[in-house]
Amino acid sequence: MRPRLLTRASPRVLTVHRPIHRLLLAAMLCLAAPLHAQAPLGIFGGKWIEAGVTAHNVTNDLGDWRGAWVRTVIPAGTRNTVWADALALEAFGERGVQVGLAHRHDWSGRFFHMAGVTVADGAPIFARVRADVQAGVRLGAARTVVAAVGVSHVRSVQDLTDAALTGALAWYAPRGFILETGVRANTSWPGRIRTARVSGGATWMGEQRSFSVRGIGGEEGWQVLTAQTALVRFSSQEFALSWRERLGTRWSSAVQLDRYDNPTYARTGVTIGLARNW
Repeated sequence: MRPRLLTRASPRVLTVHRPIHRLLLAAMLCLAAPLHAQAPLGIFGGKWIEAGVTAHNVTNDLGDWRGAWVRTVIPAGTRNTVWADALALEAFGERGVQVGLAHRHDWSGRFFHMAGVTVADGAPIFARVRADVQAGVRLGAARTVVAAVGVSHVRSVQDLTDAALTGALAWYAPRGFILETGVRANTSWPGRIRTARVSGGATWMGEQRSFSVRGIGGEEGWQVLTAQTALVRFSSQEFALSWRERLGTRWSSAVQLDRYDNPTYARTGVTIGLARNW
């Protein structure tokens, strides 16, 4: 579906309604953490911290992306895990900072829930606040299949709002493979714009390295291009390839390649990170 363009002269106030850095956030930020808490792609356990930089080329002279991020994961006892992260990003000619915090509690060996919130500094490239809640269960005698459902609420810096229902399924298969799929059914206001996106991914984890491929496709409700112009209800696709390598007993490096396409522009980028556990 081709997008409809709105400009400042249109009757609605235009601003970004959700974090635009979707696949990058999925790789780095706490609210998109895996269903079953992992170290960075499973290489390390325990406490760890990771930092990195990202650079993306955007077509049609809309403004390239540059950013830096840091995140940490801290297990608290045997049943609780805390994620914290921060992202500073320049995109589409705007600059902003977003921070996030999330907590997962394991009620038993099978049941868990996760809740998180991100807030931003008011820059239009980020939502002002986003809250997510997810409940999950580990299925089967070996508990290698994980299913989760959740809700999400996003509030922009002005009038735009998102509400969504999410579902996800992951299988921790033999020989270090993880297969994942998910769906997000979203409603955006004003206009009550209903959209849906489907995701899928596969990861292989070894003792020394891991590889991952992920994809997302479907429709989006809103996205800002400039301070004066936004897209309304359009189709898009995203893909990411990532590789993590153990550098020693406590260090690992990561490289991720991203590609995003919609009918108005394409974005191609690379993210590089360095992680340490203790």
